[in-house]
Amino acid sequence: MLKNNFILIIILSHVIVFSQNLKPGFDKYEYQNLMYISARTGSVNSSDYYKDIPEPKDYKMVYRSESIGLDNLWDLWTNENKSAVISIRGTTEKPESWLANFYAAMVPAKGKIELATDNIFEYELATNPKAAVHIGWLLSVAYLEKEIVPKIKELHEKGTKDFIIMGHSQGGGIAFLMTSHLYNLQKYNKLPTDIRFKTYCSAGPKPGNLYYAYEYEAMTQEGWAYNVVNAADWVPEVPISIQTTDDFNNVNPFMNAKDMINKQKFAAKLALKYAYNQLDKPTRTAQRNYEKYLGNLTSKMIKKNINGFVSPDYYHSNHYVRTGNTITLLPDDDYFKIYPDDDTKLFPHHFHPQYLYLLNKLPEKDISTSISGLIYTPSTKEIDKANERTKPIKNKKVVIHSLLGIQVPSFTLLNAELEKNNFMTLGSLYFSRGGGFYTVFPKSRFATLFNYTTYSANKTEGQNTNSLRGTTAGTSLGFAILDGNKHQLIPFVGAVYSWFGVRISKNNIGGQSFGNYLSNGLNQQHISSNGFTANVGIHYSMKPFVDGFLGGDFVLGLRSGYYIPLNKSKWTTNNIPLNDGPKISSQGFYINILFGTGI
Repeated sequence: MLKNNFILIIILSHVIVFSQNLKPGFDKYEYQNLMYISARTGSVNSSDYYKDIPEPKDYKMVYRSESIGLDNLWDLWTNENKSAVISIRGTTEKPESWLANFYAAMVPAKGKIELATDNIFEYELATNPKAAVHIGWLLSVAYLEKEIVPKIKELHEKGTKDFIIMGHSQGGGIAFLMTSHLYNLQKYNKLPTDIRFKTYCSAGPKPGNLYYAYEYEAMTQEGWAYNVVNAADWVPEVPISIQTTDDFNNVNPFMNAKDMINKQKFAAKLALKYAYNQLDKPTRTAQRNYEKYLGNLTSKMIKKNINGFVSPDYYHSNHYVRTGNTITLLPDDDYFKIYPDDDTKLFPHHFHPQYLYLLNKLPEKDISTSISGLIYTPSTKEIDKANERTKPIKNKKVVIHSLLGIQVPSFTLLNAELEKNNFMTLGSLYFSRGGGFYTVFPKSRFATLFNYTTYSANKTEGQNTNSLRGTTAGTSLGFAILDGNKHQLIPFVGAVYSWFGVRISKNNIGGQSFGNYLSNGLNQQHISSNGFTANVGIHYSMKPFVDGFLGGDFVLGLRSGYYIPLNKSKWTTNNIPLNDGPKISSQGFYINILFGTGI
């Protein structure tokens, strides 16, 4: 009896061992064989792509789907050891396949999608309500799983309990989400729990946000999922990630930032609030634009390919992160001799041959302790690009300033008319004041200068007084010939609007009585002239106290130029137009001392 029981234990142990041969951990040759399969899945219409790639060992294809969803396709391969491979195709040349990639808004990792009126896809890829995933690849999962899940059940009934999920490129992005979907089907007993899944994403892009990544990595940890990437390949770097202050755990340093800022003293509060908004608002704007164009706009094109599709509510985040246990294939000098960077090719480092070439260089045993032979020499182009990224960022320089100086209007013809009619003449030099701001854009060296200036004066002779006021406001465009840390030199040209008004008095003719003087209707007149004026000049400024007690934001300078009328003077008196009048430049030559501060 004991002997029989011992034999039974031996038999059962062999059944257990051989019923499931799948083992955790990255297996170089397992991945290599899967790449042989994947190359054939990805090129169903052309064998030229994989003509130099060996045939898969042990596995045979037993099923290939039709093109479904957004030009998605998958293969089923099996071997004699009751193992199966689910191989998912990547991006094709068809527009609908690229739409799946560009439909990059995020949706919650748990919910439902209405593919058609009678076709609802319910899914759960993670339980955390903050977890979110790529909607385009989730749509692909929705179509593929309708075939994949029944095939898994069918093979399981025949004794297959080991399944490997394989996807390259877009297929890798889909494989992430498909893996999560299958694990959660097991969780709710919609798939047998004795099935073991192992996943190899190859050149996989980023499938979701950090909270999705946490749950994916938790459910596949201890060696049951890998993402293999070529360090020269750009595909694993997409989609573009935008992180806002909402993309953090509930307890984070930003949660009470606004309250803390509001408790500061007035000046500090203004500065901190400005700095916080400058950091926070651009990321939120970028996220909204991301959702607008790669969500709402793209969904309209998706609807043309999927009749009855209803756009889901998006999760307002696009914080895509690299997900899963990553195996990095590091290119070396020999690799770049065969596969150089080529700006004329979209995928110079992305296809199966490049990955298989680097895989052969991977150490045979513990890849975590040895990368000898995998060191490459950066090209001059790479070094130059890196150096550009390490240069200090030159933000646009905005300076708010005040102006004090002199204004020399051209009143020669006007004064001749006034003198001829016995009116007091106007002066030729006035004190001006004003202000504004100017902005210098370091990359282009262009500058914009907005200014507002005014001058006014009274002139009295006996009982007679002239009063006048000239004002300009406008903007100019300049080029920063000199734009250093301490000095700026900017010639500029632009246009301003000029207002000029004057109340003039007639000269007192000797012997007039006071009553006679008052009764003469021409004793005082108010006339004005308005219009556009060209502004040509040069601006020079410096920071004299960069290292001093006033700090480096204080600016001192000079601005000089000339205002040229762009049309004939149009005179009015008491708001009634006059038919003629002398031509003037109510501004003319000017020179101003400038002082201000940068913001």
